[in-house]
Amino acid sequence: MSKRLSKLMIIGAHFLLAVLLFLSTARYPECVQSSTATYVRFIGLTLAILSVIQFLLWLKDPDRSLREKLGIIVNARGFWGLLILLLCYAAALGMLGFYISSALFLPVTMYLLGARNIAAIGGTSVSVLLFVYLVFGKILGVLMPEALLFN
Repeated sequence: MSKRLSKLMIIGAHFLLAVLLFLSTARYPECVQSSTATYVRFIGLTLAILSVIQFLLWLKDPDRSLREKLGIIVNARGFWGLLILLLCYAAALGMLGFYISSALFLPVTMYLLGARNIAAIGGTSVSVLLFVYLVFGKILGVLMPEALLFN
């Protein structure tokens, strides 16, 4: 498969996903039509718009050089480390709960991605967790994953 065809297939798949997301909201129960359906429609429309923009950019310059392709693997250690950390974080959510898992995940991730100032790492981690606790936990009443390890 050529690079050109693979790019077109990826763009088409994202656009199809956007359409399917948008259409799926019609099957939501009446009780969530106003809240959840609106959110999913927003995601679907955003994905469709970004797919069209990507397609137009691709039409403008279909054969970019390989070094400009995605730029994800510029730092392979950081990329694979982040991927492994995300998998560990997802696995730890069930055992340790949201707040403990996040308290471990955030500083390690910041260090892996290049932050070296311990005060900034600690302050950012505490600030993010405090913000999530206050806004989502207290104001909005969202239940975060709880620790199974301590039950």
